[in-house]
Amino acid sequence: MRLTPLSSSGRDGARRRPPARRRRAWLRATVAIAACGGTAVALWNESRNGTLLAGVHDGALSISADAGLAVAHVLVEGRQFADRKDVDAALGIERGQPTLGVDLGAVRERLQALSWVRRATVARRLPDVVYIRIEERVPLALWQRDGQLALIDRDGVVIGHEDTARWSYLPMVVGEGAETAAAALADALVSVPQVARHIDAAVRVSGRRWDLKLVGGIDVRLPEGDVAAALVRLERLQRENALLDRDVMAVDLRLPDRLIVRTSPSSVRKARARGEDT
Repeated sequence: MRLTPLSSSGRDGARRRPPARRRRAWLRATVAIAACGGTAVALWNESRNGTLLAGVHDGALSISADAGLAVAHVLVEGRQFADRKDVDAALGIERGQPTLGVDLGAVRERLQALSWVRRATVARRLPDVVYIRIEERVPLALWQRDGQLALIDRDGVVIGHEDTARWSYLPMVVGEGAETAAAALADALVSVPQVARHIDAAVRVSGRRWDLKLVGGIDVRLPEGDVAAALVRLERLQRENALLDRDVMAVDLRLPDRLIVRTSPSSVRKARARGEDT
């Protein structure tokens, strides 16, 4: 329903009266809202004595719906990945039901129980609209645990186990506790793009630190603390010496004052044949 502001006209500046039909509709709506409000007070008073006037309450809501306060539109914004059927089922709102009868809190709780929904806002826009704003979880990584893949967000919340192939471009984290520690690792990797592009998976070791599995089979052992500094160190070695593009099997960065690099047996034999130190 569109609200039209009243305007003044005539010598005496008297306000133009709205059409009788609109005036009656708004009168009915006002009476309906007042009735619902009065019913709510009565229900509260009676509930203290253990009596619920459900019939009176339903009657007041029916009056409000007849007066135009009935759901005609449900507007949902922010849904991108959440399944539409799941969202519709969680809403549980039917066209024509009293707008004032929609339990906004219950709708919000049902929406936020969906794996994709991080937060939901539910509001009435009288006379006939229920507005929904959904904030979805942002996928961060694929978490492998006990041989099973799950899509997780920054908080380590599992979004789903199905259709993980769709998210194969995301980094993989492996092991117990990897889901809650993944966000800090991802933040540290933002500043080291040359290292990040080599990573195939990150394995959580004993719930304390990470081992990185790089494309090509290189293992990088990170320290328990100051992961960002270790990654910056590795980034510098890659930029200046192309370390990760060499015939290397493992790089140990757990000690801040020492770098341990293990090369493949074939590279050792080649170096010895050239008379180089290994």
